[in-house]
Amino acid sequence: MPISIIPATPIIGAEITGVDLAHPLDDETFEAVRKALVEHSVIVFPNQSLTPEEQIDFSRRFGPLTVHVLKDALLDGHPEIYRLSNVKKGGKAQGRSYAGQYWHSDLTYELNPSMGSVLYGIEVPDCGGDTLFASTAHAFETLSAPMKTMLEGLTAEHLFAHAFRGGTSPSARKGDPLNERPAVEHPVVRIHPESGRKCLFVNEGFTTRIKCMTPAESKIILSFLHAHTTRSEVVYRHKWRNGDVVVWDNRSSVHRGVGDYGDAERRHMHRTTIEDAA
Repeated sequence: MPISIIPATPIIGAEITGVDLAHPLDDETFEAVRKALVEHSVIVFPNQSLTPEEQIDFSRRFGPLTVHVLKDALLDGHPEIYRLSNVKKGGKAQGRSYAGQYWHSDLTYELNPSMGSVLYGIEVPDCGGDTLFASTAHAFETLSAPMKTMLEGLTAEHLFAHAFRGGTSPSARKGDPLNERPAVEHPVVRIHPESGRKCLFVNEGFTTRIKCMTPAESKIILSFLHAHTTRSEVVYRHKWRNGDVVVWDNRSSVHRGVGDYGDAERRHMHRTTIEDAA
């Protein structure tokens, strides 16, 4: 079956069929996949069946993988896999439950943020548990010229604990090692190393402030940018199906999980996170 790439929206997201990720992709097919990721920021592969080794092998085609510092959520024997799960074993959830229910890009609280992420839906709710995505490239491109000029050259501070202190996370855990990590700085506007597009690089979850602004000024600008980026008319809402593999580009998008399902609905997913080699 030839590979097929169908856009999900005019702005962000595409579904790719004709690919079995359980088998190594030839170079031509993988380049088409990578090109689609750069163009659409989010790509979806339906009807996949992967072992942990197969997910890791596919993810490594994009670059080296990051091992998450939250050790309790890692898959035994496969530390590259971070579990998002409310499925309990021995009375304890096997992974992080209801994680990421705020707009963010993965690992912007690190000096070297993630290039991308690969999330495999092993068991998903019959209803609910969607993931929302928005394009930070489109967000920058639709700003006014004076706003673009003001933002370029500015630097913002990112902090993991901000998601908890700011009340954006309903599942904060005391004692998380990430809560003790110091703040890092990134440009407010970054140039995507493959597409060349300028992208906003601030997010609701981890961006605390814009440097060289008063707290009031920073709060107003960040609130505007978050709202502008995530307007309902530009958001792609992915409705999960068992066997979906979703890959997103953290350099040009933000995402948010929707925790509208209860513990009666099982949600078990495996995530790998790709380092940014740029």
